[in-house]
Amino acid sequence: MRLSASALAALALNHVASGLDASLLDELREGGIDARLAGYTEWHRPASVGVAYLTVGWDWYLDRATSTFVIAYGDVRSNIMAVDATGADLGMFRTAAALATRLTDLDWAAAVAASVLGRNDAYHAGPTLQ
Repeated sequence: MRLSASALAALALNHVASGLDASLLDELREGGIDARLAGYTEWHRPASVGVAYLTVGWDWYLDRATSTFVIAYGDVRSNIMAVDATGADLGMFRTAAALATRLTDLDWAAAVAASVLGRNDAYHAGPTLQ
């Protein structure tokens, strides 16, 4: 689905699922990242009349030193392609970067913490993100 920068900036997403991923945690630690937990999360915008279904997902980790949730490798996966003012595709890397920027306004860390830790708040896991 192609979205303009303004549509991407206003994109509303709902949390679908989050979970822990031990192999990602091992991979991050082998790469020198001191993660306490790691996992995945999936979000979507449900389809409705005239509105396409959008899905966004990313891997995350909980940084041990700062107790913040971080998007692993800065990579966000989706079925979205950002376009410029002329409608030209911006490419997958620029789209992922634009999505990551959008996610800074979304309290995804609290939703992930509640899902994987079984809590209604993210206090004990560190509710901020980078």
